[in-house]
Amino acid sequence: MKSPVIPLLLAGLIAAGASAAPERTAGRLAVDGYAAVINKRVITVGEVMAMIEPLRDRLKAAYEGKELEEKLHESWQRALDALIERALVMEEYEQEAQKLPERVLDSELASTVTEQFGNDRAAFFEALAESRMTMEEWRQRAKESIVFAVLRRREVIEHVVVPPRLVREQYEARLEQYRLPEQVKLRMIALQRGETEQDRTVKLDEARQIRSRLIAGEDFAQIARSASEGAKADQGGDLGWVSPADLRPELSSVARSLRAGTISDVIEAGQELYLLKVEARKDASVVPFDEARVQIEDDLRKAEIERLHKAWIERLKRKHYVKVFDLPW
Repeated sequence: MKSPVIPLLLAGLIAAGASAAPERTAGRLAVDGYAAVINKRVITVGEVMAMIEPLRDRLKAAYEGKELEEKLHESWQRALDALIERALVMEEYEQEAQKLPERVLDSELASTVTEQFGNDRAAFFEALAESRMTMEEWRQRAKESIVFAVLRRREVIEHVVVPPRLVREQYEARLEQYRLPEQVKLRMIALQRGETEQDRTVKLDEARQIRSRLIAGEDFAQIARSASEGAKADQGGDLGWVSPADLRPELSSVARSLRAGTISDVIEAGQELYLLKVEARKDASVVPFDEARVQIEDDLRKAEIERLHKAWIERLKRKHYVKVFDLPW
């Protein structure tokens, strides 16, 4: 069985560039043709195809025709963009004086063998052989992955700042999202009214008798399990916390007006009869700033990382030669 290390590397790293010139067959690039060139570093069509291969079968199962073509195009473009970014970062790294020590790669190898293969080096090498990857290729890909992470931290992550003022402004701008509607903790007994007038009379009488038992103090959940014909009968008619606004109109108005702990009258709604019990209430409220702040900060941080990352890649594209070839379909 293939190790998870192999797909991980395919998804995150680029292989060594091919040197063959691009070939075209019936207007398409051959698999060993060029997908892009960054300075003298080549990204082949085969490398991009290897990245999207795990996704292709799922897309083909879910889509067809023009929609499938669009989804394949999107996955191709995302994969190619990722490979171009990696190549640009490696080109930048090659121009730097400080290089990654070999001991870092040795440490990465040891961690991989320990964490993914239970410290079984034989299993690791078996996985490499199964994926037709040499140790030299693995070390190169591991190096590229580490270099990308190090430079991205230096150029992007370390520059991320989320001012408290902006967090507060976002909270106030999103205030409607943080409004919580009135909620009730609700139990329900539902009975089908029947098809004939006689059935309706019998069912209405049954519902009234059930209500009398509830008013007398019998347990709502127990009666719901034995008498209710609703979907939540097995759970004692427990609907949990719900907003009255989400209930059908005939039930909504009753749920809004019932005091906690009280039983409703028999409610006739469509082809059903209902009895409700409100066990507790929560008034409409707004999520406090201190509770919302963590999520807002996280959202702003992610947005800032994306902005700085794009700006960094754009700087690298202006600095280095980049040529992208036509799609292979």
